[in-house]
Amino acid sequence: MEKLTIILEPMTELSEFANLQDIIENHAGVGEVAAIFKEQKLVIQFNLLQTSEDELKQLISDHGYQIKSTNTER
Repeated sequence: MEKLTIILEPMTELSEFANLQDIIENHAGVGEVAAIFKEQKLVIQFNLLQTSEDELKQLISDHGYQIKSTNTER
């Protein structure tokens, strides 16, 4: 199983954080989402169960969020 970490910035409001966390959690093929909002950055970690990193990056971009960096652990 792959664990994906995505860092987004800038995130200015907690409502944006909650909205994006809901979007990812409701996406099929993603395990439990752990998210930290810190210094206008959103750090999201989750397991890729039945989806790809590219698919999730596209989902996040489609909702208007800018990805600063990603890291995948296998």
